[in-house]
Amino acid sequence: MRLLGRQLFAFTILSITLTATVVRADDSGQAPGATASKRPVTVVIYPLLVQAPLFGASIDLPAIPSGPGGGGGGESGHVRGSTDVSLNTAYLAGFLVETSRVFVEASGTWADVSAERQSPLVSVKTKTLLFGARAGVRLFKGISATGGVHHVSMDLTATLDAPNLATPLEGTAKPGYWDPMIGVDWRGRFGRWTLQSGFEGGGFGVGTDVDLSGEARADYRIGFFDLRFGYGFTHVKATVADVKIGQFQRTLVASQTLYGPNLGFGIAF
Repeated sequence: MRLLGRQLFAFTILSITLTATVVRADDSGQAPGATASKRPVTVVIYPLLVQAPLFGASIDLPAIPSGPGGGGGGESGHVRGSTDVSLNTAYLAGFLVETSRVFVEASGTWADVSAERQSPLVSVKTKTLLFGARAGVRLFKGISATGGVHHVSMDLTATLDAPNLATPLEGTAKPGYWDPMIGVDWRGRFGRWTLQSGFEGGGFGVGTDVDLSGEARADYRIGFFDLRFGYGFTHVKATVADVKIGQFQRTLVASQTLYGPNLGFGIAF
């Protein structure tokens, strides 16, 4: 998971650098008076965005006494497992308000996803609601510094069945977190196309332990409609206290990653 986050972060920074270079070269050939600063306020509502993400997760359970409620004698031992990736579907909606210097946008994602893996048997089912709002201030050549907040709400069920366990361990939790986020964003217009890429990181232990997200997308304007084509990822790691496992209360560490293409349409005003 860490390697994935680092690779996506590097990819995002590289894409921003390359696209900024293209824009700088394009700007050099424009007349001095041709500037994007004359753009009016743009409002776009995205009533439906669909993502087909690959979902993977890992859970980390501490030692559980395997007596009554734990199943057997002694302790289960520390158990950790990770799932294979599984293709799922997520639904999003959002809006964007943009001027020549600033933008404000918000979006929500609802995903009902699951995945599992054998040896040890790990099954993770989660209904996750992600809501994010952020604002960006352009610094130069379409590059903006961003700040905002993510809300993460999970209905999590995790089951582990390892060879040393008399009975499977199951933990359920419904945590919710508010994460402060900071990041970088690049966007530029090329005729009917608007290209955008960005990366955000947060959590910092205030809400989740780690909250990473990134996106690259292209919007094509047809009259009052935007068609969106993109690719995004979200990685969240959280420490959930007081999870009921059998008759015991333990701390569960859960991390999940969703990444994949998305498409949708928006209505521009």
